[in-house]
Amino acid sequence: MNNSFMRICESAPPESVRSGVMKYGDTMFNRNQLVRLIEELEALEGELPAVVIDILDAARYAWRESLYLFIRGD
Repeated sequence: MNNSFMRICESAPPESVRSGVMKYGDTMFNRNQLVRLIEELEALEGELPAVVIDILDAARYAWRESLYLFIRGD
């Protein structure tokens, strides 16, 4: 997993869905969780790393298509 995305997740407040992304395990987001993940990533300030933009695009696609988003840990 890209370190810049993991740093964004590890620095998230405990109530954030990003805080649930596991570094060494796998993480899956359902449609309801995707809404929150998209909102959280869109609310980040500054220029987003390319990997975060890719994850945001994947989350939007998964939400539109009623799919799960699976993030594989190390």
